[in-house]
Order: sequence, then C-alpha cells, then structure tokens
Amino acid sequence: MVLALALAVGATTSCGTDDNSARLNAGRTQQAPVVGRDDQATLSGAGATFPATIVQEWIKQYRPLAPGVTVNYQPIGSGAGIQQLTSKTVDFAGSDVPLKASEVEATGGPGAVVQVPWTAGAVAVEYNLPGVEGLRLTPETLAGIFAGTITRWNDPAIKGENASASLPASGIQVVHRSDGSGTTQVFTDYLKAAAPAIWIFPSGKDWPADTAGTGAKGSDGVTAAVKQSAGSIGYSEPSFPKQAGLGIATVRNAGGRFVGPDARAVSAALAAATVTPEGTLKLNFTPTSPEAYPISSASYLMFYRSAPDAAKDTALKHFATWVLTEGQALAESLDYAPLPEPIQISALGAVKL
Repeated sequence: MVLALALAVGATTSCGTDDNSARLNAGRTQQAPVVGRDDQATLSGAGATFPATIVQEWIKQYRPLAPGVTVNYQPIGSGAGIQQLTSKTVDFAGSDVPLKASEVEATGGPGAVVQVPWTAGAVAVEYNLPGVEGLRLTPETLAGIFAGTITRWNDPAIKGENASASLPASGIQVVHRSDGSGTTQVFTDYLKAAAPAIWIFPSGKDWPADTAGTGAKGSDGVTAAVKQSAGSIGYSEPSFPKQAGLGIATVRNAGGRFVGPDARAVSAALAAATVTPEGTLKLNFTPTSPEAYPISSASYLMFYRSAPDAAKDTALKHFATWVLTEGQALAESLDYAPLPEPIQISALGAVKL
C-alpha cells in the first residue's frame, strides 16, 4: 500500500518536527552506543513522502548516536526517488511500493538493489465535512466516490452507513495526488482489490486520467486542498489530516468492522502479508481480521547492494540496522506501526554488512 519535507538533521517542517521530538524525548534515557558510532559519511536520499514524519525523527535521533554521519532526504515522491536511484544521484531511495520489473532492469537487474520494508503505515481517507464526525465508508462506497459514480454527500450509499449524521446535499469534491506516488499505488491497489466491480481503472503510481477529482502535489498538497474546501475528500498518511484538523473516515474491512488507521490496525493488516523471495511484501488488502485496517502498507528503503564508496556503504547499512531495530520504537507515537517480527528479521538479514 505504503511510506512532505526535505530532511536534514535539525530541519523543521509542517509535520510538527519540534513537537514530535519533545514528545518522543520526554522521559527517554540516553541510548547505548550504536555500531556505527564512529562512521564518517554524508548520505543523500530521496523518494516517498508517506514515511516522511518517521524518517525525519530517525535522522534526528540517530545524529547524536553517530555524529560523523549526516543524512539528507528529499520527499519528492516514490517515482521520482526511484528515478534518482536509477541515475545514481542519491545513495538511497524511499518508495511505498517495490520496484517494478522495468525498474529492476534499469537499476542493474535482479539483486542489484536491496529493497526492504523500514516502516509500516496506513493511507487515511481524509474529509472536510463540518458537523460530521466518524464518517463510515464501505469499500464499494469509497470506490464509487473516487471513481466519480457517487457525487453527493447525501447519496443513499453513504447515508446507509451514517444514518445519524447530518449529511449535506452538496457535491463531493475529490482530491487526489497529481504526482507519481506510492501512496496512490497503495490506495488504487486497495480499491481494485476490495471493490473490483466499481473500481474498473488500473492501479499505479499515477492517478487514472479518466476519473473525477482535482490533483494536488504531495500528501501535504492533498491535505491542504481538502482543508480549503468544505465537501472535499482525499487520501494521505494519517499525520497530515490529524494536524490539519480534518475528519478521518473509518473503512469497513473484510471482517465486517469499520476500522480507522491506527497503529494496531495496521499491524493486524500486515499480519496477512507475506514476504517474497526478494524481501518485499505481497500485501493482502482484504484481511479477514476484524481488527485490521485494510488500506495498510509498508514503505521501503532501497539502495545498491554494491556501492563504490565503502564509507557510505557501511554508514548506510549501520543506519538501516538501527532503523530496523531501535528505530521501530518510534513508530506508534508518530502514527506508524512497527514492523511485524518476521518482516523485521527478513529486512535485517538483507541489509547486513
């Protein structure tokens, strides 16, 4: 499915960096020395906006543990990040979806790039509907809204699951990503899996051209557009609508329950995923657990298996190892989910020196 800033140590963003740091550091004891404490390197990365908040915090927390390592990350979207990885203008990329076959070939063929999950999270359905809280949406209704077949908020399909809500007769304004995005890939993969009779469009990083809605760049752009216009609906990583004060819909899962995108619900969904021989995940967007939030995914770290700069290669693998172990403790407080143990173990095996 799966994860808004230019990241450098000490940077601040609209995601509330300083507040996050203060909250996470409250009562925290100094961490033990890390394996990479003596590394010396500057690492550059680019890609997905989905994991932006937690990547930002990882970088801040890691800097005092390995003061000779500087990590910079530009959140330009999964597609653009993979392009930069292919052209070798960055040391690593972030993507919310694994490499496609054509991208594997462009990066040097099978095995040339390590691609491992480094965090898990949800795609939230955010909406701006004054006076309406706790909006409930079935997969079919959600697909109908984004396909443009359900166009008004008082449509019977919406009213059927929200009988007590005062739904207006106004039109629904759909907002989607205008840039190539792993978040869009996850969201459209979900729609295609959960409501195939309604979502007849292809899934992918680019929003289908023949659908309703207005495009906005980045998760922050989608949230800003939804915030600016009552009656709007969009999708993004959960921290964006939370900080914007927007509503977040609950979505009915295959177990028959309406569930929101919290960390435990993401973990329950990922328990139904399987690890492929390449170390990536085959997601199940119709998990049967009643606790699962179905629009859940992992976000991937990608880097070349053989890097020409030994110091950078070592520093990146040490940073990745810390992220996959101690760094997972930051997930839940930042609206992500720690990786399930089998996925974590597989990822650690792939990034070892």
